Amino acid sequence: MLSTFNLKLAIRNLVKNKLYSGINLIGLSIGIAAVILIYRIVTYEQSFNKNFNQYDRIVRIVRADKNKEGGTFYTAGVPIPAFEVLKKSIPQFEASAKIREAWPTLLIPNPTGGVPLKKFNLEKDKVAFFVESDFFNVFDWKWLTKEDSKSLDEPNTIVLTRSIAKKCFGTIEASLNQFISIDNLNPYVKVTGVVEDPALNSDFPISYFISYATFLAHPEIYFYGSQWGSTNSNDQFFGLLKSKDQFSAANAAVATVGKSEYKNDRVAKEHFIQPLSNIHYNEEIGTSGGHVVDKKKLMILSFIGIMVLIMACFNFINMANAQSVTRAKEVGIRKTLGISYGQLMSNFLLETSILVGASILIGIGFAFLSAPILQKISSVPIGISLFTGNSFVVFLGMLFVIISLLAGLYPAVVLSSFQPIKIFRSGFENSIGSGTSLRKILVVAQFVIAFGLIISTVIAWSQLSFIRSMDTGFNKDLIYSFSFNNDSSSRAKLNTLKNQLKSISGIEKVSLSSDQPSSGNTWSSNWSMNNTKEDSPFSVSLKFCDEDYQETYKLKLLAGHWLQPSDTPREAVLNRTAMKRLGITNLDSVIGKDIRLGDRSLQLVGIAEDYQSHSAHEPLEPLLMSTRKEYYFITNVKIRPNNIPKTLAAIQNAFDIQFPEQVFEGKFYDKEIERFYEADTQFTALCKSFALLAIIISCLGLFALASFAISRRIKEIGVRKVLGATTQNIVQLISKEFLIMVLIAFGIAAPLSWFLMNNWLQDFVYRIDISWWMFAVAILLVGMIAYFTVSIQAIKAAWTNPIKSLRTE
Repeated sequence: MLSTFNLKLAIRNLVKNKLYSGINLIGLSIGIAAVILIYRIVTYEQSFNKNFNQYDRIVRIVRADKNKEGGTFYTAGVPIPAFEVLKKSIPQFEASAKIREAWPTLLIPNPTGGVPLKKFNLEKDKVAFFVESDFFNVFDWKWLTKEDSKSLDEPNTIVLTRSIAKKCFGTIEASLNQFISIDNLNPYVKVTGVVEDPALNSDFPISYFISYATFLAHPEIYFYGSQWGSTNSNDQFFGLLKSKDQFSAANAAVATVGKSEYKNDRVAKEHFIQPLSNIHYNEEIGTSGGHVVDKKKLMILSFIGIMVLIMACFNFINMANAQSVTRAKEVGIRKTLGISYGQLMSNFLLETSILVGASILIGIGFAFLSAPILQKISSVPIGISLFTGNSFVVFLGMLFVIISLLAGLYPAVVLSSFQPIKIFRSGFENSIGSGTSLRKILVVAQFVIAFGLIISTVIAWSQLSFIRSMDTGFNKDLIYSFSFNNDSSSRAKLNTLKNQLKSISGIEKVSLSSDQPSSGNTWSSNWSMNNTKEDSPFSVSLKFCDEDYQETYKLKLLAGHWLQPSDTPREAVLNRTAMKRLGITNLDSVIGKDIRLGDRSLQLVGIAEDYQSHSAHEPLEPLLMSTRKEYYFITNVKIRPNNIPKTLAAIQNAFDIQFPEQVFEGKFYDKEIERFYEADTQFTALCKSFALLAIIISCLGLFALASFAISRRIKEIGVRKVLGATTQNIVQLISKEFLIMVLIAFGIAAPLSWFLMNNWLQDFVYRIDISWWMFAVAILLVGMIAYFTVSIQAIKAAWTNPIKSLRTE
């Protein structure tokens, strides 16, 4: 009965104080919804690759290349000759596997000949692996058909994933023993098994596995490199440790591989082990198609969630503290009637618990409704539910206990500690000071958090705007590109395709190349000026392109001329950075000199102005451009702005005529560049969202406190009105105290935000300077909102008839 009575009493008190209860309920619900969303993002990112049972024993062999200038470049690529050495010389490995990443076109051949029954490229961020059977000794993959991994030791075999098998043949069973064409190669490959689709939280988004022997059978198509000096980041090696305690010993053994082969190289190279647990968070090395996330961003996001929740708890404490005077008599009467200190504590905590429980339920609803937005501004895919797993239930339980104690314990202690003899004594209200100092401190703390989020968001937004508008050194507008298979039959049709595209009225220029000016590709080589045997102290990045590349992208020449038509490397164009690194200032003096690129001799015919060959996170690098038809993979088309849909249709038609067995997939280049900054854009969008929530929660608390402060000064306001005070005078009187607190919060938040965001900007090679206006935006925005929030209540009080105020008092 007592518990039921206490429950009814708690509910009655909450209903009686509708304004404060409502503000606490909304504030806590918003804070809890924010925390739930951030919890889902963080736990999703932290769950990557844990679907493998041997997660903590799987490692990848990677390499660090240190040049003579002190720079270090990391690659997941391993030279193919190192594979067998690694297999034999690392005793700590229970199993190991070599793989080759690939993105082939898949075709279902027509039994009667002619156009394939089906054809498609891999979906965005998906990949295919060339593997041997030992891959499945390292990675435990679920088989949906009878396991036949040994078939992948034979040439011309393939194992599909569930979704690909259904896409190709309708059912898993129907796919077995069927034949598929990969990249239009002969002979076809045979389907020998079907496995489960990769988990959504996997850095191995594999669509199908092709036998490694098939890769070896077509070295010219897949650029097989048999030399220690040839490294392709798509050639990777994984190992399964016998025990996770053997990591250090295995790492020491791996470091010895290639020592003798690399000793005369221009850079110091060393292999080391990368744990599977590190792959998802290492931006320097990357993954096989899944996204990489910076752990610092997860920590920042978690910190933001905690701060938003603390703000909501501060609101609760402030409201309870402000009400302490009005509830003091209630406490005095209940103590006089014999209610103990512990019982009072329990009652007040019960009120808090009811409010927190209701807030959690409403917060879950807010989070559910916000899920579609979350999936647009974060990497959490649509297929991931917000509310799955026992861990989420445990998280909500912890959230309930922590918030109840954090928000309710202090008010409960304060209210329960009042002594009846003092409560009923005249002047008690003034003697306890109404907790004014604490309320001010908590309000300031709230606005410090709000200011910090707003300033950080403005700086991050400014940096991204700067990146998007910065001069990249090339034209990216209305450039439409598509890729094609680089086999001998496709290469034979390239000139015909190019001429056919040029004849389309909506096209200005057409160029063939290995990649676009700015891309994620990294292709480098040793080289030297003047054809000397000794290599230059730094490597040079490579791009292969035809004679129309410069005009298509409007690259600027500083000296000499552009490349002449050729199917093989004969001439070279270097960029300004290469000249700077060599200490050459007279650019015309080097035109016509010979260059040694690897073991080839080229003639330097031009110097180009620098352009951004990677994202703004990376510095400019020495770059060499030359012709080489066998390395062309992309068609770059500069289109006219008139009737774009018709032009795009004509481009696809030309492609389908020349390559009926291939899949056309065209993209506008400016959209591709935006993908470089997708993670930064998402992070900024998240900061914007939570900064908005911080403002809402802060202003809710400010609104309630202003309401309470005005209710305590209603007689004073009435007297001032009688003595001639205007509405403006009263608004200024009431607002002054709160705006001073906002200014104090700004003074604390501004230097902290500058320090944190200045460190964040260091991740960009090209970055903005933090300017005064970014702080001005924050103070004006928050100041106006705070002033408006307080003014509403002040104006309402000022418009109240003073006779009524004084009579009531």
